[in-house]
Amino acid sequence: MIGWIRYIGLLCLVHFISTGAIAQLSMPDSVIIGATKHYNVYPNTVTGSTYIWAIDRVKQITTNTHEIDITWSTAGIYLLEVQELSASGCLGPLRSGQVFVNAAPKIAGILDLGVVITVDNPNVLFAHNAVFTITATNYGPYDATVVTVTDLIIQGYTYVSNTTTTGKYNSSNGVWTIGNLKIGASECLTLTATVKTTGSYDATATITGYEKDGNLVNNVSRTITFPKDLFIPDGFSPNGDEINDLFVIRGILNYPGNTFRIYNRWGNKVFEAKPYQNTWNGKSAFGIRVGGDDLPVGTYFYILNLGDGSKAFKGTIYLNR
Repeated sequence: MIGWIRYIGLLCLVHFISTGAIAQLSMPDSVIIGATKHYNVYPNTVTGSTYIWAIDRVKQITTNTHEIDITWSTAGIYLLEVQELSASGCLGPLRSGQVFVNAAPKIAGILDLGVVITVDNPNVLFAHNAVFTITATNYGPYDATVVTVTDLIIQGYTYVSNTTTTGKYNSSNGVWTIGNLKIGASECLTLTATVKTTGSYDATATITGYEKDGNLVNNVSRTITFPKDLFIPDGFSPNGDEINDLFVIRGILNYPGNTFRIYNRWGNKVFEAKPYQNTWNGKSAFGIRVGGDDLPVGTYFYILNLGDGSKAFKGTIYLNR
């Protein structure tokens, strides 16, 4: 009996060799979840053969052809096998290979990044500091990566300092590197700079990221400052020679809501104007003075409020005759 089985097996082997029909399976394979792949054995064998396909020797599929389509729905490593069954009942050699089913790669989605730049005082004075606030926001619907804000070189200003809630600002090239920015998150850069007497005062901020941005309207923000000149001298000489007889504050006419007060060393107010229009000639406007209203040579104290919400200026004036 055993000899008969061996004889039948030998006949089957001779059959597959003589017909050139020992099935070959091209393996291994690598696919993505959800993909449908087409597999076939070759060479095409004798008419009438069927094929038994199996996945991990559990799920078996029998077809009447040497071809099959398989949809891979779960990630993992699988053993795919195929064996031919001839019309005479002979099983051909078992062919197998591994299939690597991988998770779908992350696809960069379309999101919406936005940036806004503002300045604390659009009418900042020359030689004074302006504070810019740049806010970067990821409106979603995905997390953003490799986020940067550029074009922050302010030509009309001299860099002083900065603070950031995340990332790093490079003052030499005007680039704020944020990195990752989660959906719904906002980060801020506060940039302090001193206004120059010449230059461009148009400050812009441009935000970009690795992912495609579907709304470019809010990717660039711009603010324009209008610096004003204001120079308060430390003295004058109202002696009637028509040279430096009035206390002239350069640029004061740009602030029509200003208030200017002068005090002597005892704290008594000697002059006040609302607004001041460069008219003080060294005379006292308050009280009674023996010998006239001309104030004596000496140091006086002033308080200048521009009336624009900025901090009042305080200092001294030397009156010389």
